[in-house]
Amino acid sequence: MDMQKEIINGTEINDSIPGKKSSSVIFYADKRPETKEELEMANFNNCRAIKWQGKTRIRIGFSSGFSGGGYAIDYVLGRFKLKPYSFTDVVPDNIKEPKYKILKQDVTVDKFYYKVGDSIYGKIDFIMESEDFPPKKILIYGNGYFRTKLEE
Repeated sequence: MDMQKEIINGTEINDSIPGKKSSSVIFYADKRPETKEELEMANFNNCRAIKWQGKTRIRIGFSSGFSGGGYAIDYVLGRFKLKPYSFTDVVPDNIKEPKYKILKQDVTVDKFYYKVGDSIYGKIDFIMESEDFPPKKILIYGNGYFRTKLEE
């Protein structure tokens, strides 16, 4: 990750900030990326963390500035919960929560407790079954390392 540029949103890679890439997590559905282009798209995300409602919320995903999505890890004192997230500036008539089932989830972080300003280093490995594409259920995989600084 040290040699890669950080992805700021879905349309730019930041050359002006000397930060290093915050995520090497690869997300894919049903089959592993096989080509270089597929692998780059599966790894097109970044990591951010905020203190929110007494939890540390780590988000690994992407944003175009108008819409985005990924996976959030809510972390409190060694316990975690993984869930998908998405947002858009287009407000649909019927907003539906994602339907999913966690089949496997492992999260490893470097500390038990974080305060604002701390660096967070971790690894995630999960398999999730999504029911958002009827009639088919899709398996979604995520695996890799992340790092970020906890903000308020």
